[in-house]
Amino acid sequence: MLTIYTYRIPKPADCYDLSRLSLEDNFVDTILSITAHQTTGTLWFGYLDGWMLTPCEEVLLRRAIRTFNCIVVSRFPHSFSHAWKNETDWIYTVGPNNGSPYTHNDGRPLHDECKA
Repeated sequence: MLTIYTYRIPKPADCYDLSRLSLEDNFVDTILSITAHQTTGTLWFGYLDGWMLTPCEEVLLRRAIRTFNCIVVSRFPHSFSHAWKNETDWIYTVGPNNGSPYTHNDGRPLHDECKA
């Protein structure tokens, strides 16, 4: 399943670090190889927005999202395809109190600890 953070977090321990791979060269091929040879683990994608991938790549990576715990940092979680959104477990957001009601900005309630 997919976990999305809208803010910077450190790379988790004991994970397959895919954040250093180039999208053009071997990102998808490496993930497909891991999926073919492993059954458990955590995949760390690092920073990734939906428009960075082609629709074909998103389809290929869905198997990894369904098999592994996948973590991604994205400023715009709404940019992912609908299929990826269906596989999302959690979206973690952070921001000031009484922030924007939109998930891609803040996601928390508008009246967080606010007195009327």
